[in-house]
Amino acid sequence: MRLSADYSHRQDGEWSLWILREKWREELWQVVLPLIEKQPSSKHPQTLQVKAPFGAGDDVLFLKIFHGSSGMSRFKDIFRDSKALRSMRQAAALTRFNFNVPLTVAAGEKREHGLLRKAFVLTLEVKGQSLPAFLRQHGSGVESMSLLEKRNGLKQLALEVRRLHQLGFVHGDLVPTNIFVSRCAGKGSRLFFMDNDRTQRYPKWIPHVLWRRNLLQLNRIPLPGITLQDRVRFLSHYLGLEEWGNKERRLLSWLERKTRQRRKECDSVEANGSFRQLMRWHSELT
Repeated sequence: MRLSADYSHRQDGEWSLWILREKWREELWQVVLPLIEKQPSSKHPQTLQVKAPFGAGDDVLFLKIFHGSSGMSRFKDIFRDSKALRSMRQAAALTRFNFNVPLTVAAGEKREHGLLRKAFVLTLEVKGQSLPAFLRQHGSGVESMSLLEKRNGLKQLALEVRRLHQLGFVHGDLVPTNIFVSRCAGKGSRLFFMDNDRTQRYPKWIPHVLWRRNLLQLNRIPLPGITLQDRVRFLSHYLGLEEWGNKERRLLSWLERKTRQRRKECDSVEANGSFRQLMRWHSELT
């Protein structure tokens, strides 16, 4: 696994650990390990907030715990890294290309005779808000952002997603809640890609259209202050075009059709009728 020289590998019993030396303390492992061990087995990862113990800094961290798979996936896990290590590896790859991701403090996996039992990734808190929470706070009232700021933010996000795809990356779950906005007065906003355990990078010579899945994931959820025109403007920035041809119009039609389908399947929303109304955010959704 390619990581910077700031990380080191160590063994603690059945646990293989990769740690960021600058942030790691033994006291931290004594807090994290019991939290991992007491979590009941689950098909879904569990995320816990962890306060660094006294003497290990004042950082707030997030612990994501993965459990061993069953069936064929259990067999496949013998020959591949755990999701925790994949998350660490992809975060390192994204960082090399100057994308903003949570800093990984440690990752580890526990195996018995090659079978993956548990794994974890420990990341530093991002000082910011998820995109929906940011838009709720800054969409109106005294903290509301200007129209220019909103449009610049849409363009910033579109160009970052475009650059992500141009470099061969496809995010595993690019829903708005996995985009964090870190706002600093006078310095603009930074966008963070969260939850990268399913993110992958593909060689440029492999043809794929998985990037469309990311556009669909971003588009599915109504957002405060984001209009249908804003969504079209985002897509224009992503495509790098001011005028659209038949190919781009087919993409727009595909996005609308698939968004209607996902809203019906995932959100139990009646997806017929006006698409503008379907994608309008209402306060009762929160």
